[in-house]
Amino acid sequence: MHHPLRYRAHIDGLRAIAVLGVVLFHFGADWLPGGFIGVDVFFVISGFLISKSIYAETTEGSFSIFGFYERRMRRIVPAFLVVSAITAVVAVFLLFPPQLVSFARSLIWSALAFGNVYFYRRADYFGPSAEEMPLLHYWSLGVEEQFYLVFPALVMLCHRWRPKALPFVIGSLLLASLIACEAILRVDPAAAFYLLPFRAFELLIGAALALPGVRFPKNATVGGAAVAAGVGAVLAGMALITEQSPFPGLLALVPCLGTALAIWGGERSDSLVTRLVGSRVPRFFGAISYSLYLVHWPIVVFARPAFPEIDPLVFLVGGTAASTLLGWLSWRYVEQPVRQNRAIFPRRVVFGGTVAGAAVLITFAGITTGERGFTGRLPADVQHVLAQTHYPFQPILRDGKCFLRDGRGGARELAPECFPAGEPSIVLWGSSHLAQFYQAVAAAAKARGYSVGQFTGAACLPLEGFRNVPSPLCDGLNEFALDWLLKHKPAIVVLGGDALVSPDHLALLDKTIAKLTAAGIEVVVLGPVPMFKRPGPEIVAERMYRRDADMNAGQDMDDMVFTAEKLMTRHFAGHPDARFISVLEATCPQMKCPMMVGGEPLQYDARHFTAAGVDYYARPLAALIFGAHHAGSPAAAAAP
Repeated sequence: MHHPLRYRAHIDGLRAIAVLGVVLFHFGADWLPGGFIGVDVFFVISGFLISKSIYAETTEGSFSIFGFYERRMRRIVPAFLVVSAITAVVAVFLLFPPQLVSFARSLIWSALAFGNVYFYRRADYFGPSAEEMPLLHYWSLGVEEQFYLVFPALVMLCHRWRPKALPFVIGSLLLASLIACEAILRVDPAAAFYLLPFRAFELLIGAALALPGVRFPKNATVGGAAVAAGVGAVLAGMALITEQSPFPGLLALVPCLGTALAIWGGERSDSLVTRLVGSRVPRFFGAISYSLYLVHWPIVVFARPAFPEIDPLVFLVGGTAASTLLGWLSWRYVEQPVRQNRAIFPRRVVFGGTVAGAAVLITFAGITTGERGFTGRLPADVQHVLAQTHYPFQPILRDGKCFLRDGRGGARELAPECFPAGEPSIVLWGSSHLAQFYQAVAAAAKARGYSVGQFTGAACLPLEGFRNVPSPLCDGLNEFALDWLLKHKPAIVVLGGDALVSPDHLALLDKTIAKLTAAGIEVVVLGPVPMFKRPGPEIVAERMYRRDADMNAGQDMDDMVFTAEKLMTRHFAGHPDARFISVLEATCPQMKCPMMVGGEPLQYDARHFTAAGVDYYARPLAALIFGAHHAGSPAAAAAP
């Protein structure tokens, strides 16, 4: 028999802090840069409450795996199905076909409780941005549900064979997961963020706190101090941790241990602090926290393109208010009836409804994917533009040969054709933003009697001594490239990358340039290429659909482009060792960069050229790369 857990008001207060942190962060609260750690607070709370129930029932011999999953379904499934279905309907009307297909695929994986795996797989260099995925927040549901597929069985096995070993098993797994998370964070941050093995320690902290032997303070002073310190740690983390912080890893212990401390302090003691944390307003947000979490992110995703000019404060206040209202409606009319009314919703209805609801969502998603997002609902010219999001970029970048990505090995994988075949020669060294110039540079080089080399990799900044965590192959590629260049001394080396936006980057770049120059090599540095906030074809298609004739990037240009442009222009003004070429100045009149020319989009995603983009942007730049000095060389004199 299941014995309901005692209600803990202070835990609802912690839920309120967690969900409001996440919601405010997503609606643009700059003063709460670490609001996203609210998810970590949820993990610890979940691990504590659910483990406590499992331990109690296992000890008294009443634990039922079917009863356990029935309770999980009553808690999770109703709001999940309703919010997912409504989001899907809205997505059909608001998302363009490529976005809708991505949404449909994420819906399938999420309905199967593996949404986190899908989003990890999509977190690649050419993947969509977070703002395009209405179900991205479901990653945390995937982590939890995968954990509870394994954890009850683990507890039952320990109880049957080695009951006293349970604390040791949980502690060992907790430590192993934490160490693995910190280690993988250095080489694959997306895995550390999305995947269960590297997040399990957070749920296990809660599970460890719930162990039967743990003692809780009864003294109000001690308990209140613990609650205050724990809440303070969580709030400090929200204020000080940022998206650029190495997270989760060891830094996740700040919100996790803070949450555990607050739970521990308020479990048996009654203090003023505990009562404040569990007061009426926090209890309200804690009660609706699950539904509020579910509804808020689709609102963020759908509202941003619908109201591009909205005032940030209005977006923050209005979005939070709308999310709270919808979250309350979901809690009141979806969550509560299924959880409380077992006469109308008995076990067979819960299990059957879960299977049927998931089947409906998966069927819809399968049809949507098969129909490629229902492209037939759009005019033919718009369909043509959107089709460019599936552009075959491999030939432009020479992907897998001279442009390397994670999982493709290191510099040893460069194909023979990546090396210049004779002298004089020019070599491109950098990221995909430089790789896409290859065809234009090769044509200009041939006309001038030069051979061309290409040493490029995904997100690989051409910096000596720079460790690129998201793209670990860059370390070997850069080391190889610099050694090869200093040994073979090509006439020109062109450097370019997509994130040269800090003084530290430029300091490392200067060291690299100095070595190349000392070897007698001319160095050319390219400025940032046009980059957009979303895939170019989608922006263009939306404007075409709205009959907007303006095809310049405008507000859709990524702000990082202008930041990098200003920084690099200032840095290379009068630079003694390198020649800087501004891509924007050379190709974007009045800094207005076109996204489509002659009916063809110039980029297939947010930052990489189509063949039309190579013609428009890269070919004029190729002539500037060789410059006036090479126009007077013997090779150039023989060129047409």
